[in-house]
Amino acid sequence: MAAGGFDDDEMDYGPSISIEFTLLSGETISVRDHIEDPITEESLRAYADGLIRQMGSDTIRTFAYSWDGELYVDAVRLKEVAALSVSTVSDADEDDWEE
Repeated sequence: MAAGGFDDDEMDYGPSISIEFTLLSGETISVRDHIEDPITEESLRAYADGLIRQMGSDTIRTFAYSWDGELYVDAVRLKEVAALSVSTVSDADEDDWEE
């Protein structure tokens, strides 16, 4: 079992992750992204740490994905982010959100 309490061998994740940003205004933005490496607790933490290091900066991150047959490109100015949550997406949920 990996540190933090979940067993990477038993999880079946697609290549996508879900990111939820809470802005200083209180608005919430949900996007999807891909991790090139296999999704493990370590790779998920590394991805989140990269975003956390950029919080408060003028960096603008873009996320391109499709959902429900529509294409989206979202941009988030990380200076406006108060909090974020990064989570995995199971293969079963992958059909709903495709990049």
